[in-house]
Amino acid sequence: MSTDHRLKALLQSKSPTSPNDVRLLATAISSPSQNESGLALLALSKVVDASNARGGDDAAQAARIKDTFNPLVSDAVSQGADDPASFVPAVSLLAALAPLAPAGTVALVTQSLGINSKEEASDIDPLGVLLELAELPSPLQPALAALLSALAGTKAGRGIVRDRAFEYLSAAVDAKDLEGDTGVLSAVALSKLGRPDPQVGEPEEQRLARDEQSLEGEVQLAHTLMGHIKSVSSAQAILPTLEGLSVLSTRPAIRDVLCSDADFLKAFLALSPVPQPKGGSLPVTPRSSMGSLDEALAPVDAALCFGLATVLAHLVARKPVLSEHDQQMERLRRMAISGKTALEAEDEDPAERDDAVEKRVVALLKAQVIPALSGIVRAESPRVRDALARICLGLVEERAHRAPFIRDGGFKVLTIVLRDSTQGMAAPQALAKLVITTPPQLLFPPPHQTNALNALAPLYTLLVSQEASLLQQFEALMALTNLASVDGQFGARIVDAKVATPDDFKGRGRDDTKVIDKVEELMLDDNTLVRRAATELVCNLVNSEAGFAHFAGEADGKESNIKVENGGKAVRSTARLGVLLLLTDVDDLPTRLAASGALAILTESPNACSAVVAGGAISGSHRSVWDRLGDLFEPGGERPDVEDADGQVSAVQTISSAPPDVGLAHRGAVIVSNLLEYVRELPEPEEKAARKSIAESRLEDRLTGAARTLAQSRQDESMQVAMMLARTKKLFVG
Repeated sequence: MSTDHRLKALLQSKSPTSPNDVRLLATAISSPSQNESGLALLALSKVVDASNARGGDDAAQAARIKDTFNPLVSDAVSQGADDPASFVPAVSLLAALAPLAPAGTVALVTQSLGINSKEEASDIDPLGVLLELAELPSPLQPALAALLSALAGTKAGRGIVRDRAFEYLSAAVDAKDLEGDTGVLSAVALSKLGRPDPQVGEPEEQRLARDEQSLEGEVQLAHTLMGHIKSVSSAQAILPTLEGLSVLSTRPAIRDVLCSDADFLKAFLALSPVPQPKGGSLPVTPRSSMGSLDEALAPVDAALCFGLATVLAHLVARKPVLSEHDQQMERLRRMAISGKTALEAEDEDPAERDDAVEKRVVALLKAQVIPALSGIVRAESPRVRDALARICLGLVEERAHRAPFIRDGGFKVLTIVLRDSTQGMAAPQALAKLVITTPPQLLFPPPHQTNALNALAPLYTLLVSQEASLLQQFEALMALTNLASVDGQFGARIVDAKVATPDDFKGRGRDDTKVIDKVEELMLDDNTLVRRAATELVCNLVNSEAGFAHFAGEADGKESNIKVENGGKAVRSTARLGVLLLLTDVDDLPTRLAASGALAILTESPNACSAVVAGGAISGSHRSVWDRLGDLFEPGGERPDVEDADGQVSAVQTISSAPPDVGLAHRGAVIVSNLLEYVRELPEPEEKAARKSIAESRLEDRLTGAARTLAQSRQDESMQVAMMLARTKKLFVG
């Protein structure tokens, strides 16, 4: 029976744990045949899973792993004293076993062999035997380096490698007469060991010297691994090399080292399995016949793509924006470690600054990183897609890079990531940044409006998710505002949209988070920019039929008098109008413009006019509606409010030759005209009460003054608004 058939039989068996089975696995894992080694790794994983399924604590599981594979280790030790190469199958199996069962692997290599070396008093273990035999060149050297690298990547094995094999690995990195990939695999092992943990109360000079020495060692390791990527002397060591680079690139200083070598970046990106377009019979292949990124192509190595994506994600990563609480906790952590004061602990790593990240991004763009992403995205792995999302976000952070990102195919990659991504905010945030600055006809393929609809769902998620930061919610609002201005169907979809709550992913089927509710909540946020973005989105939404009906109180499709309607919908729509009215009176001019613009549209509805004129929209306020509307005609858009001895706020008429803000005056004229037209149609008692309130607010005088100062400016736009104000003034006469 062939090895392949025997391995397949092992996969189908319930308990492939006999000594012969273990020997077969060891031989197959060390085989140059990828098919045999792949089947053996699957069978090995099955053995570990079966052992863990038997339950027990970590010690019990480690003991079972040791019992299963101990015969292989014992046989190798007893038979390999004169031939180091005979250890290779067993060591290769241990290297594959280490990530799956680290505690059991450590137990296997550190068990006492019950023999003495050269009649010394201390017993030796398999690791000691291996380190001694690996002093001379042999196939054991790269196998042992791979085992040490695997152990260094685990919590259980890291201490053993640091204590027992650090000197051997350090010497192997510098040695020239080693077998195979020993040097690069040793560098990978050392990269995983990391820096020694900082000691509380450690003298500053000693800590700085240790950190500097560690950094020098990391730079040397990085250059060793970079050299291997550029030379590609062994394809078998590419994956471990990428693993080592992914660990080293978590240090900002190493990121600068990697991006400072153009030859390395070129060789590194060349590892991406970039798809080739299907050829055609014509000299120029028609665009319609070219293969898309996600169509069926030759399978790609998901592990390779993950290694590439992880390193790239580190290179473009920016320092996270922490909340105030998290910033304080980080300061306390630095103070505890360094012993510095709070001010001294604020030192920032130069390699983490935005300008340093920008320099790395520019280097990657010059090296053609975006076309390389089209190959990496072919790996249908959630971890690869997550890393790609972070890469896309890092590349489009600066506005100047967004056009090249779209031109070179980055948006197509991001679209694939968004389509298959179910969690994480990086991809939706990258999409939001692109939508904010790019016209839909340039960003989305034709038909533009239809394809642009696909962007709504990720933006909804970015807006309502509890994981989203305030910055991400702000960018979602900005992006939705741009889409809402494209066509009325976008506004209707946003108003009606719902986003699944976490319970939906547990199978409960709840779907009760409305996007518009989150928008209305953010209209009252303390952050000025967020409040402005939410209000501007509402201003665009009311231009759609659904948005108008929602905010004007006509969501049922019928006009009804809000003043006499006691339903919950009427109360909510009145509150929405009240929020808009209050936002016309805030300090931020763009927010006032957006809120007054929305009201100018909504007051075309009798429902909205009823709520505003009746005063219900600003229930509890000491100022009348007409007082607040008068502020729209004040010089420069200022709000001349005064507070009396009772704490009540009222507007005072100002005498100034300065004109009001043209935009506010224009919107104010439309709102007042709509409301006065409504007042004229009220029953006599109600009309009389409304006109009394108008007279007390001195709204007519304020409007007249605004018209006069605008007319004096002699500017076309101002003159047009002045004429509009003059026409509005005539409506004050009953």
